[in-house]
Amino acid sequence: MGIFSKLFGRKSGSNPQNSTVSARKGAPSLTEHFSITDLVIVPAPLGKVSGTVLDEGVIRSCITAVLKNQGTKVNNLIIDEMKAPFDFLSTGYSHNTERGYAAVVRDNSGDNTQFPKDRRVLIGGASYVRRATTDLHPDISEIVNRDLAVDSTLHLAAIDGIAYAAIVIKREMK
Repeated sequence: MGIFSKLFGRKSGSNPQNSTVSARKGAPSLTEHFSITDLVIVPAPLGKVSGTVLDEGVIRSCITAVLKNQGTKVNNLIIDEMKAPFDFLSTGYSHNTERGYAAVVRDNSGDNTQFPKDRRVLIGGASYVRRATTDLHPDISEIVNRDLAVDSTLHLAAIDGIAYAAIVIKREMK
């Protein structure tokens, strides 16, 4: 022990900063967790207009085909939630952080087994996707116009220029 330690009652090696650092090391670190708080899929967003009605399984499979190109936590969460019944292939995949994800998806389900149909799929923020689609179905529009919590984001999924799904993702630190 040094002379100053004796005078001021400090033991050598005791440093208040060291105890703070060790307390931080022992505390569990926070990790990012995502959850889906709202999911709306509308198979006939334009009513019974010929050629615009899609089976819900096709919609789910198109969304999955695009998102599986980039395995982020959010994309993997959505893929798991979709439970896609078909394994569609996608080509021409692109991703832009402002706009979202886009790809051409080869639909070989149902009547398209012999002659697959290419579907253009866009998944991204409502402000961008909304500009690239027809008018939104009231169920999707209700979610788009809702005030979302600060920790939530909204994703729209459009197929061939028609919005078929809205997905709200909540981000939490636990």
